[in-house]
Amino acid sequence: MSKKVRRLFEGFAPTHYKLFIDPARDAMTIRGTVTIKGVKKGRPSQRLTFHQNGLKITKASIVRHDKKGDQVCAVDRINHHANYNEVRLHTTGLLYGGSYTVTMHFEGTITRTMEGIYPSSFKHDGVEKQLIATQFESHHARDAFPCIDEPEAKAVFQLTLASPKSEAVISNTPIETQSDQDGKLITTFEPTPKMSTYLLAFAYGELQYLEAKTKSGVTVRTYATPDNYKFTDFALEVAVKSLEFYNEYFDIPYPLPKCDLIALPDFASGAMENWGCLTFREHALIVDPANTSVSSKQYVAMVVAHEVAHQWFGNLVTMRWWTDLWLNEGFANWMEYFVPAVLFPEWQMWTQYIVDEQQPALKLDALQNTHPIEVPINHPDEIRVIFDTISYNKGGSMIQMLARYLGADTFRDGLRHYLKKHAYGNTDTVDLWDALETVSSKPVKSLMQAWTSQAGYPLVRATVDGTQLHLSQEPFLVNPVERERQKDTKKLWPIPLVAGKDLPDMLNTGELTCKVANPAHLKLNHDQSSFFRTIYDAQQLKRLAAQVREGQLSPLDRFGILGDAFEAAKAGYSDTAAALALLESYQHEDNNAVWDGIAASLAAVRTIMDDDALREAMKPYTRKLVAAQLARLGWQENPGESHFDRLLRPTILAMAAVADEEMVVKEALHRFQEMQKPEDITPDLRGVIYTTAARKGNEQTFEKLLNLYKETTSSEEHINLAAALTDFEQPELIQRALDLITTDLVRLQDVLYWIAYSFMNRFAREATWKWLTAHWQWLQDNLGNDLAFARMPVYAARASGHKDFLDAYKAFFTSVMEPSIERAVKQGLEMIEWQSAWRERDLPAVKAFFKA
Repeated sequence: MSKKVRRLFEGFAPTHYKLFIDPARDAMTIRGTVTIKGVKKGRPSQRLTFHQNGLKITKASIVRHDKKGDQVCAVDRINHHANYNEVRLHTTGLLYGGSYTVTMHFEGTITRTMEGIYPSSFKHDGVEKQLIATQFESHHARDAFPCIDEPEAKAVFQLTLASPKSEAVISNTPIETQSDQDGKLITTFEPTPKMSTYLLAFAYGELQYLEAKTKSGVTVRTYATPDNYKFTDFALEVAVKSLEFYNEYFDIPYPLPKCDLIALPDFASGAMENWGCLTFREHALIVDPANTSVSSKQYVAMVVAHEVAHQWFGNLVTMRWWTDLWLNEGFANWMEYFVPAVLFPEWQMWTQYIVDEQQPALKLDALQNTHPIEVPINHPDEIRVIFDTISYNKGGSMIQMLARYLGADTFRDGLRHYLKKHAYGNTDTVDLWDALETVSSKPVKSLMQAWTSQAGYPLVRATVDGTQLHLSQEPFLVNPVERERQKDTKKLWPIPLVAGKDLPDMLNTGELTCKVANPAHLKLNHDQSSFFRTIYDAQQLKRLAAQVREGQLSPLDRFGILGDAFEAAKAGYSDTAAALALLESYQHEDNNAVWDGIAASLAAVRTIMDDDALREAMKPYTRKLVAAQLARLGWQENPGESHFDRLLRPTILAMAAVADEEMVVKEALHRFQEMQKPEDITPDLRGVIYTTAARKGNEQTFEKLLNLYKETTSSEEHINLAAALTDFEQPELIQRALDLITTDLVRLQDVLYWIAYSFMNRFAREATWKWLTAHWQWLQDNLGNDLAFARMPVYAARASGHKDFLDAYKAFFTSVMEPSIERAVKQGLEMIEWQSAWRERDLPAVKAFFKA
């Protein structure tokens, strides 16, 4: 683990930045000047220290302000400390506490790795073009200018930017003045609100926009490249409605006169909430009716709602330190469902939330090598490790659980109290609990502390004997090896049981026995509202299976029963054959969310068990399982069909294709053969058709897919085609796909897709591992600071059910270990352990089940 770095905010608190930056696009360099007003804290010293990374400070001056007037403090030495990301300004005399103005002239570089100030390329009318943009979260403002680059060091920023005269230029605030100097456009923007360094942003280049206004007069614009800006109309509509919704929900007006959303061709994350200057991957902002699937359109609405929520929860009120990142991201994760659920009720967002957000969090948090929601961060290199499923998905699940516990109105009023009390300030988790407790008069702190301060979650065992119900709780650990190691560990959670009026609201103790009026209908955790898994005794599970068959349970209860049974089987709490037998009750299932759970469970069996005979035996079973929905949905969209049926169709077709359903495979190949361009196939079905063609295809198929990849400018289409190009079984085509990754054809933002997809292809797994180990330095050089880079060890591990991979995995990652991947490597080792244990334990029984 990294050595703890000192907080520079403890020595100097900035209040205002006046910043000039002049990027040279051709030379890939920057030069600039920053003037920082602030207060020196602590004891007298002979230096001031600021963050910088890769900058050269060429000149510096310090002026002290006191009652006697301004005093120049001579700077006699400027020391750059790369290991600490610092520049230290040494003075000849003592610097006492008080107000100072520090001016630094600096030089630096435009990076190619999508952080700091970086280029983003696109093609228009056959000509290569380039935007210049920024990404400062988590700690990359220091790559662009000297500063105190910590969330707590909030200040007002006024940016002046030099850019080409003919190009659009955008930052957090409206333009204050513009002038022409030496052939460049010099733009000064209005001062920002008081905010953290990571929220400062700008972009310039050949961008065009659509515009609308909110009811309160805020100007909202959606920017994109000339060929794409016209496809931002849906995102614009959602942004306007989201701003209006939050204005009312939080009872705090959006504090800026404008809100710009910018689609960038190259962008490492999904999107970034820079105040008033939100930046996005094109996939997350563009909806082209001819090329955007219904799931991607929904994704655009969710990401826009997420980033707009941050304008209050994250920007207006910010976590004090990265330990409480979840305050920003967990809440925005929840809000990205809350707002679309209001705007598009037919989308059934809360049903999707449990499947797409809660379940991935439960799976990761079942590892011993997970981390608490509130996780100590000692060094900036560790920050990107926690931009993960725990901070986002589990954090959001805690918000969901708490909102249900408090009630919608009380929860909203508590959030209003919290935001108003801490506006333009910084908070810790306990500040949110205090606000909610004050408004609700409920014991929020005592309820939530166990959930955010300790890792993992509980398994509740439920045994019914007549009218007696016995409940017990223990930590759910998917790895039997870790479970044995931790068997004496005592962990308890206050668990909202969400089980109806007849049962207690909460399980606060290790065990509880009570009476239940109607055992036949006992189902804990209605609609999966709480963050735990349940194991029922065999008789109770049979009763629940009967209710599933008879359609007596909600979709989320049907999903939850199946999901808990399969995860318990993977962990060895029960056997997989019993979970598969439960699946027999889902023959008439028609809900997309439940089918996502069914598809994921069968895919896990197929992937981790990794047995050719089993894979063949599963095919007729799967064909029978999907038959009713395949007949109902077919290939063509039906007039008036639901949003959920449109989402379900590609899932059913994909399952049928993998199971070699003859008519589905034949139709997919026919449609691929006939297509001349992507628009010949509806966007919802391209993924199924492309991957089926790849699995059944040859070199000619590969060439056609590759040409489609080269010709398209659609970010979504690139992802679909990457999945297909990495799904061939021929060794020479697997290698061709891997060799493409380091070429200019694959954008850096898409590299992780190619690697993750390739690892999921059982024919390509070994070759992908060899490629990864051979190209690790290239990956580090180009993606090492990417927030998603830390997931690489997990991508390599999550598809392996073979213990003999452990030694090679451990040896390689030990040789390249650094803080940013340490936890992910441990998670990967644990995944291989539990997956191989599951395979060894249950493969014979699973093969017998499917053969029968």
